[in-house]
Amino acid sequence: MADVISLLEAIAKLAWPILAGALLFHYRSLVQSLLQAAVARVQRGDEIKVGIVTIGQAVGQLKLPSTGETLTDDHLALIHRSWRVPSRDSEFGQRMYQIHLIVFGTAEALRRIQYVVYRLEKAYPRPVQVAGALETNFELKELANGYSLIRAEAYIRDQAEPVRLSRFNDLTDQSPPLKGTYQSMAEPK
Repeated sequence: MADVISLLEAIAKLAWPILAGALLFHYRSLVQSLLQAAVARVQRGDEIKVGIVTIGQAVGQLKLPSTGETLTDDHLALIHRSWRVPSRDSEFGQRMYQIHLIVFGTAEALRRIQYVVYRLEKAYPRPVQVAGALETNFELKELANGYSLIRAEAYIRDQAEPVRLSRFNDLTDQSPPLKGTYQSMAEPK
């Protein structure tokens, strides 16, 4: 009797892998389609969660746009730096700061931008400004004397709606220079 129980236990241990293999074989085209879809999503920058396992998008990473994909704020970001400019204090009668903003993204996403419109507070002499060139990541340099919210609209080639971005402009006495200019990010030609 013990031999029969041992034999049944051995068969049961083999039954699950055999059943799983048979199901995978039977549904192989569906499994292959699901795997291809998962790989495509991860390559696009999406995140896939199964239980406690997460594959794909890392927090804080900008997505790489696929050909023809509509650009969004998942692909572009507005970043800034500021630093004190004491030499301008007497001109304005208060502490002045230089602010420097750029649009950040992959080289592919940046190349699709036609131009960027910055919207500053109404107190600025020019509250609406069109940004610089692709080679400078559509930078804006301006003086500031207080915190503010800066908005930008990146107008994209062959896309009806602009990508809307914003950044709270906090002022610091010193900050490292902005990195990630288009020239340093561009893929070799």
